[in-house]
Amino acid sequence: MRFEDFMQSWLRAISIVLASVLVATLLTFPISRIEIHTRDILFIAAVVVSSRYVGAKAGVCAALLSVLVFDWFFDPTPHILDFRFAGVVQAVVFGSVSLLVASLEKQRREAIWSLEEANRELISSLHEIKVLRGILPICSYCKRIRTDDEAWVQMETYIHEHSEADFSHTVCPDCLGRHFPDIYDRKYGPMQPK
Repeated sequence: MRFEDFMQSWLRAISIVLASVLVATLLTFPISRIEIHTRDILFIAAVVVSSRYVGAKAGVCAALLSVLVFDWFFDPTPHILDFRFAGVVQAVVFGSVSLLVASLEKQRREAIWSLEEANRELISSLHEIKVLRGILPICSYCKRIRTDDEAWVQMETYIHEHSEADFSHTVCPDCLGRHFPDIYDRKYGPMQPK
């Protein structure tokens, strides 16, 4: 990975983490006055967004930043970083959510990639299939086929050029009996009169 690409992805990750935690913080202020028990939900959303769009490391960073911001602004003693057992539990839960979301996102992307690869293979296979369709004008006597440019070609040649089929010539029992009766008798026994 080039350095410029690395820096761009790193800045993107930082931007998403900071923006999601900032939005969660700003939206939590009005909610915290009304409903105290649901303040964590917006911070969980920030962790989910970071994990989903940037990955597990960014999600864990968003989880830790969310715990710090929550402790600074919304715990029982605001503007004092005093980590209690509840803060540790909150950090573990946020980190676990981050890892879970990142894992699910990775599985989703792999499944999509697998489906796209299967679709590419299917389309490629469909392009390779040759199918004979329609009515073939064939001579009643010599069995040659008339092509679009009015040329007459052997049936085997035409089918080989327009499909995946190849030919192997043999003799059917009726023709064997008609043209080679001695070989027919050795192979199948005397011919029965019709």
